Amino acid sequence: MGRDSTDGERTSIVVLLADDELVVRSLAQSILTRAGYRVLNAIDGQHALEVSRAHPGPIDVLLTDIKMPKMDGVELSNHIVKERPGIKIVFMSGKESGELTVHGQKMQFLRKPFMAKDLSETINSMFE
Repeated sequence: MGRDSTDGERTSIVVLLADDELVVRSLAQSILTRAGYRVLNAIDGQHALEVSRAHPGPIDVLLTDIKMPKMDGVELSNHIVKERPGIKIVFMSGKESGELTVHGQKMQFLRKPFMAKDLSETINSMFE
């Protein structure tokens, strides 16, 4: 996408963050905001879908927990990919790590708990 500004910040890249755990969501938002990303926050999958539909601009990355009430991360990603083709997806989980191909695109797994460096590097790698 290459929307980095000359000072290395990524202020035009938007991340939709969905996690039902307040502590995880707050930590991830803080890390991503400090790294220069714009973050849209959602408390679960259903809320993330509502936030996505209400957001008039592009959303570049969906960062979502796999297990959430009301709508899990995989179901959320199914809806989001249909409505926002080309969106990049990162799943967070306490049990999984590595990569997965879903919807014909590479998706990352980020193991929780994660270090700030791990989250930043995972998102950064999607825009290299």
